[in-house]
Amino acid sequence: MAGENELTVDDLKAEIPAQDLETLTLGDDTVAVRALLKGKVAVKGMVLSAGGKYSEENEVVREAVLKWALYELFAFVGQESRAREKQEDCQLLIETNFGPIAKKTDASSTGPAVGFVSAGRKSPMERRR
Repeated sequence: MAGENELTVDDLKAEIPAQDLETLTLGDDTVAVRALLKGKVAVKGMVLSAGGKYSEENEVVREAVLKWALYELFAFVGQESRAREKQEDCQLLIETNFGPIAKKTDASSTGPAVGFVSAGRKSPMERRR
């Protein structure tokens, strides 16, 4: 069952003028729905990776989801610089409120040893025993 304060396309429509939304979605509301769903998934992952709790009742989470949805819409129509602005705004909101967002490249542990180093031969002619 959906939460009472769950974000909807109407919330996204309230963020920008109707004419701009029409341009960004090419007149297709399903584009806005997909952008909002992608925003929810992306923001949930970032908030959880930063150690926070995802709740659409949290104003910061709501704002971050809307910014990510706008990022998706600007990217959809090829407006890369405006898309990047929205993406950066979203990430800044999350990091300033929940902490650093963990990235795939962050190494939290080194893991088990996968090999070892042995002493080399003194001479290439020497046989190993």
